[in-house]
Amino acid sequence: MSIQSVPDRAPAPGAVRRTHHTGAEAGTRGRGGSGPDPGAGPSGRTPQRFFAAIGAPDATPPTARGRRTLAARLEGVLRVLFVDSPLPMWVVDPAAGRFIALNAAAAALYGYTAEEFPGLPVSLVRTGGGEPPGRGHEAGGTRAERHRLRDGREIEVEVSSSPVELAGCRVLLEWINNVTERNRLERELRDRSLRDPVTGGATRGLFLERLTHALARLRRRGGGLAVLVADVDCFADVTQSLGYTGGDSLLQAVAARLAAAVRPGDTVARLAGDEFGILLEDVGEARQAADAARRLSERFASPLETPAGPMSVELNIGIAVAGLADTDAEALVRNAALAMHAARAGGAGRVVAFSPGMDSSASERLTLAQHLRGAVAGAQLRVVFQPLVAISGGTVVGCEALVRWEHPTRGLVPPDSFIPLAEETGEIRAIDTWVLRSACLQVAQWRREGLGDVSVAVNCSGRNLGQGDLVERVAAALRDSGLPPGRLEIEVTESVAAAQPAEALAELRELRRIGVAVAIDDFGTGYSSLSKLATFPVDRIKIDRAFVASIRQEGDDAPLVAAMVALAHRLGLTVTAEGVETHDQLRFLARNGCDVAQGYLLSPPVPAPRFRELLAGGGRLVPPIG
Repeated sequence: MSIQSVPDRAPAPGAVRRTHHTGAEAGTRGRGGSGPDPGAGPSGRTPQRFFAAIGAPDATPPTARGRRTLAARLEGVLRVLFVDSPLPMWVVDPAAGRFIALNAAAAALYGYTAEEFPGLPVSLVRTGGGEPPGRGHEAGGTRAERHRLRDGREIEVEVSSSPVELAGCRVLLEWINNVTERNRLERELRDRSLRDPVTGGATRGLFLERLTHALARLRRRGGGLAVLVADVDCFADVTQSLGYTGGDSLLQAVAARLAAAVRPGDTVARLAGDEFGILLEDVGEARQAADAARRLSERFASPLETPAGPMSVELNIGIAVAGLADTDAEALVRNAALAMHAARAGGAGRVVAFSPGMDSSASERLTLAQHLRGAVAGAQLRVVFQPLVAISGGTVVGCEALVRWEHPTRGLVPPDSFIPLAEETGEIRAIDTWVLRSACLQVAQWRREGLGDVSVAVNCSGRNLGQGDLVERVAAALRDSGLPPGRLEIEVTESVAAAQPAEALAELRELRRIGVAVAIDDFGTGYSSLSKLATFPVDRIKIDRAFVASIRQEGDDAPLVAAMVALAHRLGLTVTAEGVETHDQLRFLARNGCDVAQGYLLSPPVPAPRFRELLAGGGRLVPPIG
């Protein structure tokens, strides 16, 4: 079945009927017309009614009336397929390299009108030189091109061609798929997978790719290579003190110094968090790798320059050396990481080479994670309470509920060991819920015993924010315990609050609506916090212990602490100072109007029976400070 141009009736002598891309007649042109019609087909004739009729496939030709009926029916179908199609389409004369017709979608995309587009050269829209579209593609197919719109912008397209016969001539029907945005996203995703967004260096994916190629070369040519995995010692302390922005600045400085310290052919990549991978090729012995690792460590003897000022750091470095044995890239990085963890456990600034026995340490961590899953159900968790003391009166006004893990065989597991593990495994959700319920039940019991109108503060992990059920879990704990909502305070760290999406902040606002107070813990660890404080849905700030520690004597000038207290009060918030350990710090805080103090000077976290004794004894821990 071939597409042809068959007139409904013979045209008058000297006249040819023309149509635009819509198929509508556009008038006649006499013999005396000026020059060829710009819409003329490859034979020099103007296509008469594009897709006007299709020849019958059977042996008996239809009558003239039958042909007209068939053409009328098919024209409606073809109008939908071409003229009214949402996909940009056009017809090209491949011999002349010019357009014959286009549909409305193509006109809208390229910015030309249907009247001016036919007859224009195909090269008008194609950029980059080379063979113009339509020429050399008579067999059809799909090709990638860059096209220029009428306003000068360029787009990336996929052009699919199909040869058709029109008015006895062979032309190309082409449809255009605008893939500009798709290609941009693909390039962006590819770039993200190869370039770390913080340091601008290689990512773990690119590191593994290069390591895989290096291992293949090693097996062909012999020799050796080494992988180093280094982490920044005490990096968590940096983020707690300087916030995420300060942590990112430090990572950038570390990456720059590492890149400057290795040979041009070596690779430095950020693997995850504060861990960096270094690929050293042409290193045949473990001793050479160890020497290279020590030289890297020595490069960090001088402080790094960061926006927050000079900063001294030490690296913990693990080494894994590959020979001709069948070792893959993932296993080599894993071995180096195990060695790095062993270096970190032995003290800051150490260099340790991998040994097979290190696998047992990883197994130990896995075992601890499995035991943690049963800690809640097995009644291994305990809640301890640290008093919150009103500075003006020296009496206990509340407490912070803290969790402890009493392992049946290991004894007391430090929170620093299992809380990060709980975050990683997702067990923190069950732990937070258990602590919340237990704390509410205990404080409600003390209130029923007439031991004072105390409140309780409970920490909320960032993983529990924005999940959609925090308010429901808090309401359930209040309902089951009978604790008034106004005597519960939910604490979130400043870094978590600042990084939360709108859904999480909406949950905090809903908590306040039902009467629960919200506090920002570790306040001051993010330098953007003062400007954002007014936007947080909070009732209290808790000044981080690092700022309180800077007060060494009563007469010290601690402008940041004083400014935090003054700003919070200006915004109608109360202020708690964490980590109070000296009387000078307590007097400084009193002099600057701080409301509540918390720290070992007043009391460490204590079990529930001991806290009950404090309340029963009147709850006074320090003399009133005037």
